[in-house]
Amino acid sequence: MTESPDARRPNAILWFMRVAVVACGVVAPLCGATLDEWSDGARLATSVAMWATWATCLLCVLVPSSISLTAVRLSCPTLIVSTALVVSNDGDIASLIALVVTIVATLLVFSADVGDSFVQLSAYGDERRHLLRCPPAMIVIQVLAWCVWVSTITATTMFAIDRSWVVAAILGAAAIMLSWLLPKRFHRYSRRWFVQVPAGLVIHDHVVLAETAMFLASNVRAVDTVTMGDNDAADLTGGCRGAALRVTLADFETVVLAATRTDPGGKAIHVKSMTVCPSRPGRTLGEMTTPPPSTTSPASS
Repeated sequence: MTESPDARRPNAILWFMRVAVVACGVVAPLCGATLDEWSDGARLATSVAMWATWATCLLCVLVPSSISLTAVRLSCPTLIVSTALVVSNDGDIASLIALVVTIVATLLVFSADVGDSFVQLSAYGDERRHLLRCPPAMIVIQVLAWCVWVSTITATTMFAIDRSWVVAAILGAAAIMLSWLLPKRFHRYSRRWFVQVPAGLVIHDHVVLAETAMFLASNVRAVDTVTMGDNDAADLTGGCRGAALRVTLADFETVVLAATRTDPGGKAIHVKSMTVCPSRPGRTLGEMTTPPPSTTSPASS
């Protein structure tokens, strides 16, 4: 059977991403001429950062999973920062090319198709995981937190190179604390899934829900596409806008919303219809009519 263009598109983007990440291996060599003009400490620190970041991204691509998705999305933008520092300090055309390569790789790493592929490759048995879209407000918070984290690490390195040990120690302690806390917070967004299993549907989202919501296939009346704000279903998207999927049940079920300041223990609500927001709603709805595919190996993806 001939594969449809819609089916080929995710695989094409996945392969483009792999090629782009491998191509990032030329970043350090391309920046070499400019780095040679820097001090020994700055050159060493930047080179180590570039090679270590690229190695991390490459490992994530070779062993895809939801954890790898978080790691590569945290690491790949760091290459942009390192290369941009080189370009801003009288970088030549080679370092500018390196910057373009890192930007392309990062854009592909953050694509919805790559996210869906990575989380599916860590699925169990006959479940089909669909990554849920991150709410816009949470994207802003994550970007700001990531910038503070990377800036703290960069400042620590700079002060250490200048032998300002007291400031470097203070910033280093803050960098260590952020390195312990933030990755766990970021990883929660790689574990937000709308899951199709033979027994029914599952909403695995500990950002919006206190408990995983599970619905037997016998109680699922319909799944259709809606526009947020144009329906009265319970909003389990976390504040996403645009196209979403509405799950309509035959009988009421109870879901428990995540804890808030006003409801520290969470809030139980009874729902007969609810909306979720997969990163690719149309494709997700199309797969609702077919049995979930068996989990494939990374080599066959």
